Amino acid sequence: MNNQNLDYQIIKLATVDSTNNYVAKLVKKTKVSFGTVILADFQSNGMGQRENSWHSEKGKNLLFSIYFDSSFLTTNTVFYLSKTIAISLRGFIFNITGKNVLIKWPNDILVNKKKIAGVLIENQLRNNEICSSIIGIGLNVNQTKFSDNILASSMRVLTHREYDLISLLEIFLNVFNSNMSILKEKKFKTIDAQYHKNLFNYNKWSLYKEKDVVFKAKLSSVNSKGLLELDLESGTSKSYDFQKVSQLI
Repeated sequence: MNNQNLDYQIIKLATVDSTNNYVAKLVKKTKVSFGTVILADFQSNGMGQRENSWHSEKGKNLLFSIYFDSSFLTTNTVFYLSKTIAISLRGFIFNITGKNVLIKWPNDILVNKKKIAGVLIENQLRNNEICSSIIGIGLNVNQTKFSDNILASSMRVLTHREYDLISLLEIFLNVFNSNMSILKEKKFKTIDAQYHKNLFNYNKWSLYKEKDVVFKAKLSSVNSKGLLELDLESGTSKSYDFQKVSQLI
C-alpha cells in the first residue's frame, strides 16, 4: 500500500466546480499519486452531504480534496474512514480554538450548534472492493458573514484571528496522518470511542425527522456501516441510513 504518512502533493487552483469532481476527472485522465491534495480558492458547485450545496466566500476558507488509498478497508469497514476524518477535524479545530467542538452524524463538525466544517467522501470500487477514496473537506476559516438561513461559524468568528490557509492545511494533514495510522492498524474500537465521545447529542433524547414526521429518540451509537442507531420512546430500537432521517439542531 502506498505510504500516505509521507509527502502530500498540494495542487492549488483558483476556481473549480468542486475539488472532488476535479480529482475524479484527473484520476480518469492520468496516474495520480495517493496523497494528492487539490486545494481551491473557490468552488462554483461545492457539494456536501444529502446533495446540499457548500457555499464559501472566495479565498476565505479551506476547500480541498485528498486522493486516498483506502484499499485496506472493506465495504463493511469503510465508514471508519469517515469516522477518522471527523475525529481528525474535530481534534484539529479544538486544539486551535479551544472551543467545544462536536461531530454531528455522520461527519459534520459543529461549534455552538453551528456548522464549521463538512465532509463528502466518494469511494471508488473495483470488482466490488474498495480501491480508493476521494475525501472532500470544507472548513470555514476566515469568513465572518454567512447567509441568514445557514447556521454556520468559522475559526475567525470563534477566535477573532485571521489564519494562513496553507499553514492550517499542513497542520490538519499532520493530525489526519496520526489518526490514519490508528485506522490502518484497524483499531476500530479506539476510533469508535473517540467518535462517540465527541458525538452531538450522544445518549441524549433529541428530535429527529423522517420524511415529514418529527419524533424524539436517544442516539445509542453509529455502527460500523454508518447507520444511526436510535432508541425510541416506544422502547424499541431502530437503525437509520443518513438519507432516511435527519437530526434536528
